[in-house]
Amino acid sequence: MSTSTEPTEPVGQTATPRSSIWIGFLGTASLVAYTVLFELVRTLVVNSFGENALVQFFNGPLRWLSVLFIAAAATYALSRFARGYRTKVRTAREMDLIAGLVEPGPALADAGPRVAAPSPRQVATLNGHLIAAVLRDLPVHDYETVALLAVLNAIRDTPGRLPLAREPSARTAAKLLEGLRRRGVLAPDGAQRFCVRLVPSLPDRATVTAGPQWAAALTALLHHYADRAGRWAIALESRRFAVGARRWFETEEPYLRALVAACAAAADTETEPGVEFPRVAVGHLIRLGHALDVWYARKGLGENENGLADDLRSLPGVDELNRDLVMLRAGLLNARPRGYRPRRLSTSLAARWEHQTALGALATAAPDLDKVADQLETAWWLLPRDDVAGEVCALINLAVVHIRQGRLDAAQDRLELAESLTRAGLDPDGRAQTHETMGALWWARGEPRRALRCWQLALTGYRALDDDPGIGRCLQHLGSAIVADPDHATLLLPTDPPLTRTDAVRQATGWLAEARRRHPGAQHVGYYVGRARSRLRADRGFLDLLPARRRTPLTHIDQWPAPLEDHAHRPHADR
Repeated sequence: MSTSTEPTEPVGQTATPRSSIWIGFLGTASLVAYTVLFELVRTLVVNSFGENALVQFFNGPLRWLSVLFIAAAATYALSRFARGYRTKVRTAREMDLIAGLVEPGPALADAGPRVAAPSPRQVATLNGHLIAAVLRDLPVHDYETVALLAVLNAIRDTPGRLPLAREPSARTAAKLLEGLRRRGVLAPDGAQRFCVRLVPSLPDRATVTAGPQWAAALTALLHHYADRAGRWAIALESRRFAVGARRWFETEEPYLRALVAACAAAADTETEPGVEFPRVAVGHLIRLGHALDVWYARKGLGENENGLADDLRSLPGVDELNRDLVMLRAGLLNARPRGYRPRRLSTSLAARWEHQTALGALATAAPDLDKVADQLETAWWLLPRDDVAGEVCALINLAVVHIRQGRLDAAQDRLELAESLTRAGLDPDGRAQTHETMGALWWARGEPRRALRCWQLALTGYRALDDDPGIGRCLQHLGSAIVADPDHATLLLPTDPPLTRTDAVRQATGWLAEARRRHPGAQHVGYYVGRARSRLRADRGFLDLLPARRRTPLTHIDQWPAPLEDHAHRPHADR
């Protein structure tokens, strides 16, 4: 990290932000005032020169021009009100979805991974048992109790089960579960979990998958997990639920990923000829994939780093929009997608394609920064106005490109707009990343104290969301800044007792170690750790009075940087 000595660009941009254009031109109160003033001047001119032919010619059009301005202002005010109302309704709906979630507690210190259940064993004594055969042919063979009850309910309620329907003991899913346990079909597999232990060899798989019970059971299973994963994905963007949502995904992601892979294999007509995958189940599987995509993005993983998109694109019966979206995640959508209905989804997918193409070009050895900036700006203009997270993401990346171009004023303009979009509490993760990027901008401008303040704000926001990659990046920024100039440490650490340069550098090594642990892909950590080690070895203190342990680099955080609350942030009361 080094302070930029290049002059900043002159004020003025090639493209003024669209929000600034419309707010400046259609500010309702100011426009009405100017229109009244214009109408007054027009009236005075007509009264003074009413007999002039030229004045009479322009009098009518100018009167309608005033009406047009007033109508435009009213339309803009109504659209702003409607957009704000839709945002409130969407936020309220999302809060209703996650209000009933119960956050899991922290994992135990010695907790291990969930042990895979053994494959079920076929026994002839269960031949003809339809429910056991359905459980045999589902993609997974271990379930949490609530998911298993949903599956059994779906089998029980499926038309065509007339023989079983006559049994009064099998009227509820709980009774079915109890009966399956007695016969050895199901066995406990931990707290509130069951695995399929014994299954029949008959009826065969082709017969079972052709029946309605298998389709109903698979649809119920995928609906259960798509619904839960979707709600926890929304919770990831909430300051209140983000920590619990992270714990839930960390626990359940391996199971969900295995479920998607198993379903993709079951839907493969080459390996499973004759199996017709339910269309409704495909929709639930796509929703589950969307939720996992949100989680992988939060972890900082690539869009297809673990093959999720490859599995989803192989599913039959996926509609064109979702297929293009999955192809985009897999990096196989080579042309900008065409229009869909509704238009909002069409422009959103086109924006994501432009954004992904721009980032791909930016990652090359010698990117054309002007072309990348144009693509990112195109993506930003295409995004729907209620997609705040998408707008903020595009603006941040556009600001990064401007910083690399040396256009620091343009970068600041984009980041200030992103900050204003998130001020009402929307997209807290995007707001933290905005502060982080603003810190890089201030550092490039040669204002390190402002940069440190922005990184403190970002770190506080990331810690509230338990965002490991974000926390790691901010600790790297702050730690490397202190290694570069220990005098700034008093802005971040307590000064009672008085802080020495050696203490400051040593604390910074702890931040850098934590940055590497939370964000293994963080660049430059090793370089600054090496500089810190050299500085600690060279600084012997007052005639070598400092003990050796006071000059040893830390391997963990001893003191966190002081938190800094975002007072400009006005979150929704229930978020």
